[in-house]
Amino acid sequence: MTNQPQLSAAADDAKRVAGEYYTGLWHRDDLGTREVWLARAPESVLDQLHAMHPGVYLIDNDAPRSRRQIEEVIETIDAPALQESGISIHQIGPTHDGYVRVAVVSDAPGAQAKLDQMFGSGVIRVTEQPRAQALPYRGA
Repeated sequence: MTNQPQLSAAADDAKRVAGEYYTGLWHRDDLGTREVWLARAPESVLDQLHAMHPGVYLIDNDAPRSRRQIEEVIETIDAPALQESGISIHQIGPTHDGYVRVAVVSDAPGAQAKLDQMFGSGVIRVTEQPRAQALPYRGA
């Protein structure tokens, strides 16, 4: 059985220790580990993480950008202007592995092409997901 308090502490410590190199974290409770994505962190950061929680971290140190850089891109996305140009964005957020995720209602390839033109390829990953529709309330 995994030590849940240790895994929770490891998740908190990863972000704190990695600092500007931190990109994201994936909870691998099935393996009793935390998969951490970093954007080209120096060996000293990796050593510190492994020393703090031996055997807990699976570290991917090849994320294309840090969480801070991802958030800077997100802040520049003008969803209303894109809506006017025919791209219906309903969700924007970071991925754990160093990309911006944008969910659109339709035409993901068209939205991807437009966003690649604006931000360069390999920055944003567009997915097509229809908006969830609420069911009408049928109460008594």
